[in-house]
Amino acid sequence: MHRPPTERSADAPADSISGTELDIETAQETIRASGESIKRDELERAFATLESEGELTTEQRRIVERMATEIVDEILAAPESMLETDKSADRTAQTVVELFSTDR
Repeated sequence: MHRPPTERSADAPADSISGTELDIETAQETIRASGESIKRDELERAFATLESEGELTTEQRRIVERMATEIVDEILAAPESMLETDKSADRTAQTVVELFSTDR
């Protein structure tokens, strides 16, 4: 279920980047940072909810963390690949960063 964006961690990508021309590497770093920030926030929320029902084992925590990492990797695979192969890289980089902005 999709939830509206929440306030993200301090290390989330800065909005100031979205207003400037970007290179591919910066765009990839920005969307990866955004994905990782969302993952951390959602893991914290999930662990708090799960642990309110009882203690999680180390293995259970590892499984949930691995699942979150795999979801983020799958979601970011297409835009990261597009950035690497698109001929109009500057505009593509700008569009991808705008799409993955956490400031909405």
